[in-house]
Amino acid sequence: MLAATLFGSLLLAQQAPQNPKKETKEEKAVRLHQEDLKRDAETGAKYAAEADKELKASTNKEYIERVQRVGAVIAKIANETPIQVTWGDKRLNPFNYTFKVVQGDDVNAFSLPGGYIYFYEGLLKQIESDDELAGVMAHEIAHASERHVSTLQKEQSKMQNISLPLVLLAILTGGASAAGNVMGLSGLVMQATGSGWSVKAEQSADYGGFQYLLKSPYDPTGMLTFMEKLARRNQLTDHIDWGIYKSHPPSHERAQTLTAYMQKANVPIRRSKVAASFRTTVQEAIGGGVQLRYGGKTLVTFGGPDAKTRATAAAEKVNAFFDSQPELFELKKGDNGQILGAGKVLFQMTAADALPASVDQTQTQALKALQLAMYSIGSRVWDR
Repeated sequence: MLAATLFGSLLLAQQAPQNPKKETKEEKAVRLHQEDLKRDAETGAKYAAEADKELKASTNKEYIERVQRVGAVIAKIANETPIQVTWGDKRLNPFNYTFKVVQGDDVNAFSLPGGYIYFYEGLLKQIESDDELAGVMAHEIAHASERHVSTLQKEQSKMQNISLPLVLLAILTGGASAAGNVMGLSGLVMQATGSGWSVKAEQSADYGGFQYLLKSPYDPTGMLTFMEKLARRNQLTDHIDWGIYKSHPPSHERAQTLTAYMQKANVPIRRSKVAASFRTTVQEAIGGGVQLRYGGKTLVTFGGPDAKTRATAAAEKVNAFFDSQPELFELKKGDNGQILGAGKVLFQMTAADALPASVDQTQTQALKALQLAMYSIGSRVWDR
């Protein structure tokens, strides 16, 4: 009887619930991190659904394919690569990124929490290469991966110092004023349009995006040339909404900072590689010969049976010279029809190139054309 009682007591003791294991500090951190990521994903999905109701999806297959392809590359890197974060959540925050293209001429892109990235067709019309698209993409992904909306939410007391954009405002409120709503979640989400981030968030997204580009097959110079392009066109045109950079830190300051990052990382600045508008090209001349062209204008026309070979070699050297951001005095006339750049021969004029003028006259004309091209570059480059 006693044995049975003891056996029964032992059996009950074994069946009794054990005290749950106390959560360690590390386990708690993991749990809270997962909750943060889930909250971002849910918030982003909610407002993406609202955006999808108001914005018309693009039907441009080329744009959609390009955005999806480049986005997939940068997203994979962002999900796998810890980076230095100057403002925002410093943890590695992976998301299932969604990339969408919407109709509209705005030169704009925006990032919602949880990895919902939108591109307007107007921005894609301005893109000259996958490298430039990757620069914008990396910047927008960095906003999501560094959880800038969540960071802004935690700093609500500083909201009065942040200008609110109007893109999602129109989507979420039907055009109503957000004067009484800036402290709410929708006001925070409106930061995601890209045109209203705090200066610190923009700088951090630039740096984070640059770090992603270093791990990618894309040239970080594309981020630089797009900044310069928008800054230049914004100077010349006041009726276009330049969206993503409108109230960011001034583009020339961002370009200078990005240039410093590139120099520190030993990344060469090769504008001619990432933007056709910075590239010297070779083209058959209508009246015969082969032209060297830049910015839609002829620099020089080569003649003779080896014209194309000489023009191709000259284009490569001129591009490298222009990419170095030379001073005007570094461009000179040399002996025997030579044009020198930084002391090196860029190309040499011959009698076949000069007809009906003299070699000296043709050499002088080529020098002036190159100088004008350098003036053009100088007006567009902001990283000096």
